[in-house]
Amino acid sequence: MPKASFSLLLSALAASLAACANLGPITSGMPAQQVQAKLGAPETVRKNADGSEVWEYPGGPLGRQTYMVTLGSDRAVREVQQVLNDEYFSRVSAGMSRDEVRRLLGKPGEIMVFGARDEEVWSWRYQQQNPMFFNVLFDRTAGTVRTTQRIEEILWLDHDC
Repeated sequence: MPKASFSLLLSALAASLAACANLGPITSGMPAQQVQAKLGAPETVRKNADGSEVWEYPGGPLGRQTYMVTLGSDRAVREVQQVLNDEYFSRVSAGMSRDEVRRLLGKPGEIMVFGARDEEVWSWRYQQQNPMFFNVLFDRTAGTVRTTQRIEEILWLDHDC
């Protein structure tokens, strides 16, 4: 691996780890303004009918965590959930819409389109014992989930350096 690529990879990893560390001090009851001061603007804000909101903080394409911060109608933190895990993946089922999946798992790290199969695949990186990918395969015409899959991430190293 060229030195520049390796440096970029290490920088991305450090940024990813720093983002994870920043969520530790977010606690129940904390005001929304304080959350935003610590974490910055959320990727997405979803407003619920009861006046509560869910703020999405994805780890990005290289990150392995996505946090959903739920604020009550009083604009204070109710809960913080890291959603890239088996509990949340098991909730994805055939027939769900893109919006339902996005609300559950947050922004995917990558979206690929396979025209010949009329398929769109959303991928999230996550960590178990080994780095993994969780993929949701959508029927592009219907806009609904066909199936899901978990794949172990394989790191290819160039040994010719």
